[in-house]
Amino acid sequence: MLIYISNIFRSLSLFFTVSRNMKRQKCFVEKCLTPMVEKTKLCNDGSLDNEDYRKIQIYATTIPAMLGEAFCELRGRQMSDKERLSVTFLGSLTGLFDDLFDRKALLPDEIKRLLNKPEKSNAANNSELLLIELYQIGLANSDKPDLIKEYALKVYEAQLQSKRQSSTELSKEDIQQITFEKGGVSIPLYRCAFEENISQAEYDMLYRLGAIGQLENDIFDVYKDYSEGIQTLVTTETDISKLREKYQLLITDIFQLIDKTQYLVPRKRRFKRVVALVVGRGLVVLDNLQNLSRKTEGVFLLEKYSRKELICDMESPLNLLKLLHYAAIYTKK
Repeated sequence: MLIYISNIFRSLSLFFTVSRNMKRQKCFVEKCLTPMVEKTKLCNDGSLDNEDYRKIQIYATTIPAMLGEAFCELRGRQMSDKERLSVTFLGSLTGLFDDLFDRKALLPDEIKRLLNKPEKSNAANNSELLLIELYQIGLANSDKPDLIKEYALKVYEAQLQSKRQSSTELSKEDIQQITFEKGGVSIPLYRCAFEENISQAEYDMLYRLGAIGQLENDIFDVYKDYSEGIQTLVTTETDISKLREKYQLLITDIFQLIDKTQYLVPRKRRFKRVVALVVGRGLVVLDNLQNLSRKTEGVFLLEKYSRKELICDMESPLNLLKLLHYAAIYTKK
């Protein structure tokens, strides 16, 4: 009990640390990225819209503040200016890249060309030009530009496969493989912003962390995905307890893989606390979905629930307390 209470306070302290990291990163984005993005609004040819600008800001803030700072906890050294630049700009192009497949519907060969040769002359519009400029800065400030390109092509292949989620009927096994691959290959790409080499043990851990990250996104986006006819592990599930079991097994896998990395034990413990705080959000939403299924005799039936019921407010005091509770449970050792 004392260990649990101690972990609650550690999780609360970590929560405030994450909030400070977010504020610091927002200031960095305002200084180094926002002026560049604002210039594109002066000569926008219509290929960039408010949704693009919103995603640029969100990913440029959250990826360095959450993933970047978590890795710094693991290695025991603060982020350098070059590392922050690289991970910020790699993060900022995430939404633009995703939309090449979705909202912009660019041909696969054209997307691949942009990744292989990120040159301004290859841009067909302002959106592609901005993506290339962000990509170039991310590459230029990393000591692993070739590895970034290699991982970017893996992300490209995973995105192509994910198109099947809205176009063909898939088995649960196919959906899981697509989900895990899409998230799994993304995290090592952002990790390339940092100096240390990536061991196989660390790659395996990062891949699994990305997999649960994608599953967590799908849990949060269940209403949107269902409305758009996208097959995910959430929209195709009628028993939330099975989805929870899958999610919890992923958490266990990640913690075991963290133990196999070469980092010092105290740093691995701190990293686990960060991971627990992040993945705990998914458990809170799963609670909400499981409660909803009780309204329909224990069967999760999306067509029976409203948008308001399916969207979980993670800023409510009750859900924040639940988050701290789950973070404490998974760091009790």
